[in-house]
Amino acid sequence: MSLLTKIQSHLSPLSPTFDTQLFLTQLYEPSKIYKFDDLMTALPIVAEGIAGVQFYLGEEGDEGGWEYGLVNLAAFLAQCMKETIQYDACDENNWDMYNNQYPLSNACGQLGESAEGCVKEADPISSPLCSPSSPSPTGQSYQDYTCPSGEEHIQCPVDPNMEITATTHATWYGAPPGLFCGPKEKYPKTGFWDYAYWCDNPWNDPPESCDVYEGQKAGGFNNDEAVENRAGREDVEGCCWWGRGVIQTTGICNFGKLNFYLGARAAREGRPSRYPTIDFCKTPDAICSSEEYSELKWISGLWYWMDSVQNYNSNGWYYKTELHKFVNGGMTDDSFIDSISGIVNRGCHNPPCATGDVDGLTDRRGNFQSVLSALGLPSTGTKPSSTLPPIPSPTDNLESATASVSKSSLQQILDSLTELRPTIESNVLMYRNAYGVESLSDVYTFNAFIESLAYFAESGIGGKRFYIGSEQGSEQSSSDLRYGMVNVAAFLAQSRTESIQYNACEEFHSDDTSGKFAISNSCGQYGNEYQEMKCTDGLESGMTCPVLTDMRVEALDDGARYFDRPQFYCRPRTDEPFTGYYDARSSQINNDEAFANGSGRTDVEGCCFWGRGSLMTKGTCMLGKLNYFLGSRLNLDFCGGLGDICMRAKTNPAVVWEIGLFEWVDRIQSYSSDDWTYIDELHKFVDGGMRDATFITTVSDILTKGSPDALGRVPNSGQRWGNFNLMLRYLELKEEKPTALWAKSSSERQYDGRHTSLMLLAGGVVGGLI
Repeated sequence: MSLLTKIQSHLSPLSPTFDTQLFLTQLYEPSKIYKFDDLMTALPIVAEGIAGVQFYLGEEGDEGGWEYGLVNLAAFLAQCMKETIQYDACDENNWDMYNNQYPLSNACGQLGESAEGCVKEADPISSPLCSPSSPSPTGQSYQDYTCPSGEEHIQCPVDPNMEITATTHATWYGAPPGLFCGPKEKYPKTGFWDYAYWCDNPWNDPPESCDVYEGQKAGGFNNDEAVENRAGREDVEGCCWWGRGVIQTTGICNFGKLNFYLGARAAREGRPSRYPTIDFCKTPDAICSSEEYSELKWISGLWYWMDSVQNYNSNGWYYKTELHKFVNGGMTDDSFIDSISGIVNRGCHNPPCATGDVDGLTDRRGNFQSVLSALGLPSTGTKPSSTLPPIPSPTDNLESATASVSKSSLQQILDSLTELRPTIESNVLMYRNAYGVESLSDVYTFNAFIESLAYFAESGIGGKRFYIGSEQGSEQSSSDLRYGMVNVAAFLAQSRTESIQYNACEEFHSDDTSGKFAISNSCGQYGNEYQEMKCTDGLESGMTCPVLTDMRVEALDDGARYFDRPQFYCRPRTDEPFTGYYDARSSQINNDEAFANGSGRTDVEGCCFWGRGSLMTKGTCMLGKLNYFLGSRLNLDFCGGLGDICMRAKTNPAVVWEIGLFEWVDRIQSYSSDDWTYIDELHKFVDGGMRDATFITTVSDILTKGSPDALGRVPNSGQRWGNFNLMLRYLELKEEKPTALWAKSSSERQYDGRHTSLMLLAGGVVGGLI
């Protein structure tokens, strides 16, 4: 039985409990908007996945592993009950009182939060009031909630002529009606909602009644003069992007993502679409108004949960790891749900954040305990009803290990790597500095590698995950784990060859002609033209970084210092019409005349796309993809802020690993041709006793040339093979001594190894084998 089927079977009998005891308003009445059946419709959709991200249902193959999924669902519902269900609201309410009024332009944006996390004026059933001394809060502009750099093409356009009125609104005595938007031509100015106005005046001439919305008891529009909201808006043109759904989806980026991955745009552009007839950019109100797809109000919140909570990983707090700890520990403390409440309400797991303390923390705790109890899970002091097997210690040798069914393949691999940390740090993550002293790399650190590997294996990027040896739903085995560990070994072997042995974050001069290194090598080495490495495949074509001729970037000198060579740089021809070369014999730069690199370039204009990270990821396509998929996560502009990448890595060492891991899952793991597919060949290599050199040499071809059949040579090809053999031994996957570098022909040794002696000193493959 699949995890989804098991969870559905467990939940189905609980429908009355959820609808009549949990999904309650503040008046303890069952919600009219949020229904259990709609949640059950949404669950298999998000379990299948959106844009490669799935709602986490637990561990397949683990007898009690589905409880992780139940607790994940309980945590989600606890937040929903606080955020929207208690107000029975799908559309965001007009709740932000400003200058003792409810501006109609609140449709454009509300906040009302000060630096202390309170509100200056309060909706009678909303947030806590600030003290008189609290600093004034500022407003928001939802139509300016744009996507980060590299994802701008996903966001919705702002249509000034769009007209929408909210489906739901607050219902307290005198409450404002639903938010609305429309063009200035129709609403040149907007006033406020007078919540104290007595609307039932049948004796007036003409008579008045409370007819703005059903059930209205008091209040009325006052448009005598323009009234600004907290952000200064006094109109509602283009202001159709207020929050909707069980965890309020807000702004043009979030609605654009729904449309891009789930809606009409996905269908138009040939991607799978769950809702091909709904354009979330033209009809964002469909989330709340659709009768055909009433599950949408849940889908939007679940998408937020999958994207922002399940993937949360900050300062050592990783959501799924903490979820496992909570379940395995008996579900006894509040720290787990408190951290989640901080993420949802304040944006961090350890409030107070910059925005203040968590609102309604006690309520969120109580909601969580109520849902756990309804699910039959212990809330205090007792073991889970389906007891999870104890987690075994990692085995000494994965080749002969029998995998535990209680523990995911990823966790076993991470534990095994942690057990091998001394070996990895003393052999793989070492380099010799410019003074010949052997040192542990401060660029490529073990903790950052483990953190990054866990993220890429568990969550992945763009629907692609680091392969750990077992697919979802498959039975784990020792062979499965060896596949994953060999994948790790192959990645580390290439990373050591490209960057770790030099402690380098950025590419440096390695391609020379008789000891002369073209300054224009920054444009491309070994015949490559990095700025011409563009994305050409369908949707990815729009991800390519633009080449700006006025860019000025200078590399850090980490790797260049290793060989006492100048670092790469780019600048416009107006600054430097042509470039010369660096003479390794005299250690001098000669710019008296133009000197071409391998592709014929004699300048460095627009040549800013050299390699960075553990695999020296380079080119306008790959850096553009990094910007698209990782720019927001790492807070980096991989197209326009290239000079910041390695500077950021000094404070966040995960940057160099995540760049390399992204290229690995995108280009290496995903590689498939008519006669060679990476995952299949990885399995063949492991099943064949890990002796066939063809596997790693082909991987090296793909990484450096793009394909095994491409013309050109592979820099340091022998070292890559030797490093791979060493990695297999270091990771205890192979006991015999690996094939040595000296197995190559003398001509190949000479061609690959101009600096073989330095490789020996650097702890390279030869030194490692002797």
